[in-house]
Amino acid sequence: MDKNEKFSKKSSSRASKNTSEGIKRIEYRGDYVRISKTGGVAGRASVSNKKLGMGATVNTKHGSRLHKRLWNGARVGFQKGRFQFIGRYGKGPFKINQSKKGFSFSTSNYFGSYNFLKPQYSSFKISGFHVRGQTAQNLQLVVLLITGIFNLIVYSARAIYVIAWLLAHIIFFTARISWSILIFLKHLIQGFIQGFRDIPD
Repeated sequence: MDKNEKFSKKSSSRASKNTSEGIKRIEYRGDYVRISKTGGVAGRASVSNKKLGMGATVNTKHGSRLHKRLWNGARVGFQKGRFQFIGRYGKGPFKINQSKKGFSFSTSNYFGSYNFLKPQYSSFKISGFHVRGQTAQNLQLVVLLITGIFNLIVYSARAIYVIAWLLAHIIFFTARISWSILIFLKHLIQGFIQGFRDIPD
C-alpha cells in the first residue's frame, strides 16, 4: 500500500467522522409514535409500576428497554444488552445530571434544556418537534439570552423599588426625628427664657 492510498483512507475516515458529528437530530414525539430525521419512523409503547419503581418500553426500531428506579432521580436499565444509568438531581430550573460517563450541569425551560458542560447534549422542542446538537445549542442560547435580559429588567425594577421604598422611609423617619428634636429644643429654650424672666430682681 503506497502513501497515496494511506492518505486517501485517512481523509475518508476523517470526512465520515466529521459528517457523523455534524448530524442534527430533528424529531416528533407522540404518545405511540416517534418520527426523527436520523431514525425514521418508529412505534413505541410503555408500561410502568410506580409502587415497584419498574417500567418497560417496547420500540419497533430499538427493541425493548427495562428500567428500575434506584432512588429519587436515578434509575438503571437495559436496552439491547447495554447497561444504562441515568440520574437527575435538583429542584427548580437547574439540574445535576449523572451518567456512566460522569456528571454535567444543565438548566431546563419551556423549550427544553441547555447543558453547560456538554452543550452538544442540549435539546430544544416546540410543537412536538425535538432538535438536538448545534442547532439546539444555538436556540437555547437565544432563549437564555432573552430570559436573562427579561429577568435582569424585572429584578432591577424590583431592586429600584425596594431601594426607593427604603430611602423614602429613611428620609421620613429622619424628618420626624429632626422635627421632634427641633420642637424639644424650642421648648427647652422657651423654658430657659421663661425661667430667667421669672427670676425676681
